Amino acid sequence: MDSRNSTRPKLPILLLRTLVVLLLSTPVIVLLLSIETSPSLVAEQQFTDEELSRIETLLLESTPQSPSIASRHELQVNSEELNLLLRYAVNIMNLSSDWAARTQLSQDKLSAQLSVRLGSRPLPMYLNVEADFIEDDNRLTLDALRIGKIAVPNRFLQFTLQRLRGNLATENIAYMDISELINNVETVKVELNQMRVAMQWDPNLISRIGNQAQQLFISEQDQQRIIDYYAIITNIAATVPIDIRAVSINAFLSPLFTAAANKTLAGSDPIAENRTAFQTLAIYLNEESIAQLIGEEAAREIEPAPFIEARLLRRHDLAQHLVSTAAITASAGADLAQMLSTTKEAYDARYRSGFSFSDLTANSVGVTIARLATTDPDTAKIMQARLASLQNESDYMPQVGNNRDGLSETDFNAMYTDRSSPQYAQRLAEIKTLIDSRPLFSGLLQ
Repeated sequence: MDSRNSTRPKLPILLLRTLVVLLLSTPVIVLLLSIETSPSLVAEQQFTDEELSRIETLLLESTPQSPSIASRHELQVNSEELNLLLRYAVNIMNLSSDWAARTQLSQDKLSAQLSVRLGSRPLPMYLNVEADFIEDDNRLTLDALRIGKIAVPNRFLQFTLQRLRGNLATENIAYMDISELINNVETVKVELNQMRVAMQWDPNLISRIGNQAQQLFISEQDQQRIIDYYAIITNIAATVPIDIRAVSINAFLSPLFTAAANKTLAGSDPIAENRTAFQTLAIYLNEESIAQLIGEEAAREIEPAPFIEARLLRRHDLAQHLVSTAAITASAGADLAQMLSTTKEAYDARYRSGFSFSDLTANSVGVTIARLATTDPDTAKIMQARLASLQNESDYMPQVGNNRDGLSETDFNAMYTDRSSPQYAQRLAEIKTLIDSRPLFSGLLQ
């Protein structure tokens, strides 16, 4: 038999096997080239007091004078400020142990680096990404992308981005709002060590995007918890006699956390119960729609609760401050809640009713309550029992009658220089001491 004929059938099989090996191994090779054993960036350490003060100032300066009114708004940051805000964003999302990011501004270009730790066993693995954005028709456009050792071809990159935008635009309502926000940007100017953005501020659009972002972190189980707590609030409000104009905030806190304690006894997660109780009560006290937490479709099935004003030390605004800050603390952490609290007071000092140490005290109480109620299961259960049996507002809220409120920015600076001064730190320490001594927190603070 001719030996040449015996080898011919094997050639197609060999070619087929080669193609199969290439097909199966190419994604693995690409993955290995994308993953590296060391990070391109190392996450920076904790924030200093000066850095936190600078972040507060940046947030204050970036906020429109009247956020509820549509207007033209301009932002301006340098490289250091942009990276400081980026670090803080990574930190408040609890990603700082595994993520590191940095940007650099040059003429007409923003360069960004991202390093993500994927694992440490048996070898450390990192995904390192570099991207360049260039000015294009008053927008920043992704111009180059490198993942690990792989430089993504520009033609493939632009094709992928175009297809992704097309798919998102037809299937994702959130993307449509983000796209509208981008379209509201009038100009983007990147210069050496500085970026300027001019945009049309649309408060309704900002509110929708904020609600959608909030709902991303609310699971289906939490949505059902929120619906349950909203029903309890509805029942509380319905039992208040029509001739009573306002009630103590305890009238809501006690039954809500009685319910939370009962759910925990039935096997539910005490931290999740406490978190959603604060979130639901904050929506109610601020007269906002429950749709912010559970979405429009689910909210249409629920009858709005009749509104009864809740007060703390006979002030409705103090009750709102406490519960709103507690909800933020329970959802996003104490650091962010405290930052927003002080920034809000600084904003009031500059543009509105003035800096209020009474408001700041209520905010700090909200942070303390929610931090203890959502830190660990054992403390969460203790807080449920204590909140369920509340008798007096003084159990958790110090008297604020001796505070000097309504300080303008000029008056505040005359008394305290700024929010990083020793005098201001001492005033905050005094407030903390008063709060820590309240019976509700006895034996729980370290």
